[in-house]
Amino acid sequence: MTNAQQFLERYGSWAVVTGASDGIGLEIARCLAEKGMNLVLVARRKEVLEHVASELTKKHSIHTKIISTDFSKAHATQEVIHITQDLEVGLLVASAGFGSSGEFITTDLGTELSMIDVNCRAVTEACHHFGGRFAKQKRGGIILLSSIVAFQGVPKSANYAATKAYIQVLAE
Repeated sequence: MTNAQQFLERYGSWAVVTGASDGIGLEIARCLAEKGMNLVLVARRKEVLEHVASELTKKHSIHTKIISTDFSKAHATQEVIHITQDLEVGLLVASAGFGSSGEFITTDLGTELSMIDVNCRAVTEACHHFGGRFAKQKRGGIILLSSIVAFQGVPKSANYAATKAYIQVLAE
């Protein structure tokens, strides 16, 4: 059995990758596609997701679904859960996230709260749901992305560091 076959045997045929339109999420999606895993690509920018899906489908002969949603909105994770309910999802990659900078008391409170929604609430909802699914399936995995700033407060990035500390502790 090849490494790719072993990987699919361990996790199943589908992965959900949030933050799949660029950065680490996009690179992880590319790696999973190379192993033959079908992908649910999730990010805000629909046009970019369509391009990524087309690229990965053509290059690796996989199936893709795209979900254009904003995790700062309360309904976003439920949308992902609903769309993936009939798929054999065995891997969650929670890569969506963002940070702000500046003196905390002078930053926009709405932006700071949105960061908590994206970096913490949505990840918690996804981990709770997919973790439960994976336990019932008796297989699956969750990849959470933290940051070096998770290990101590950082001047001008206090809230971002706090959200990453949350992810680090949740992952551990």
